[in-house]
Amino acid sequence: MKKVLLFILLFPWAISAQQDAYLSLYQFNMSLINPAYAGAEGMHVISLNTRNQWSNAEDSPKTTALSYSVAGGKNVGLGISIVSDQIFIEKQTNITADFSYRLTLANDAALFLGIKAGGNSYSADPSQLRSFRPELDPVKRPLSRFNPNVGVGFYFQSTHYWFSGAMPRLFNAKRDGDIQIQSRDRIHTYLAAGAMFSLNDKFTLKPNLMYRKTKGIGAVTDLGIKAAYNNDFELGLSTRTGSIFSIQALLLINENFSLGYAYDTYGADQLSGLNFKAHEIGIRFKFGSSPKASVAEEPAAQ
Repeated sequence: MKKVLLFILLFPWAISAQQDAYLSLYQFNMSLINPAYAGAEGMHVISLNTRNQWSNAEDSPKTTALSYSVAGGKNVGLGISIVSDQIFIEKQTNITADFSYRLTLANDAALFLGIKAGGNSYSADPSQLRSFRPELDPVKRPLSRFNPNVGVGFYFQSTHYWFSGAMPRLFNAKRDGDIQIQSRDRIHTYLAAGAMFSLNDKFTLKPNLMYRKTKGIGAVTDLGIKAAYNNDFELGLSTRTGSIFSIQALLLINENFSLGYAYDTYGADQLSGLNFKAHEIGIRFKFGSSPKASVAEEPAAQ
């Protein structure tokens, strides 16, 4: 009974926060939200993120994200991404293909323009919700729908800083044909930026910012900073809207393989008392040759 009551209290908050899966290690897999990152590193890149949110709660949100991108000829980048997100009675899988075009600018800078096309497969089974009345509730019927969509984005990359902006979904599509149900694939806007400051020949500071605005839902801001040692190891902290704090560690095993881990905790009184935590793991593989004239690989390189 306590778990049912807890879910009822937190479900509206969870829906607003989980409209699109949010990753603390978003820099490991930026092409999930911005198609302009496809091929930005000029080599084959495979990224995998897995996140267990509210890990100590039953039926907690779980997210798995996989992407692949590669730089083709004539400044073209291609990619594909798959995001599987599950929270209690809801399941959704988003599959998209990415295309980007690189414009080379002065001073080793580059501007990438991208377009994303694909769709979201959404399903929900309300029959798992406990009812306190013997009558059949007509609202408790399964939902299932595939919504095609398109998105756009840009990515500006320089030696010491970068900017990113994207709308991975341009259409506010309904997840069910029933006019009484307002579940939608809502429009999201993402703005991000970062910089790199060398303290000496071994230590580097990397501040970063991510802003997300969802149509019909409040905005979320993620502000963080990482300290990198010899480009082999990074340790960082970030704070996110909703009193969410994250500790992150990144390890570059070699030039082709890197690992990341994030631990999130909730500082708000309503959630900290429930001792909710989140764990996230990121893995990246790179192979193939880099472009001849490359600029700094932030935020993609970790």
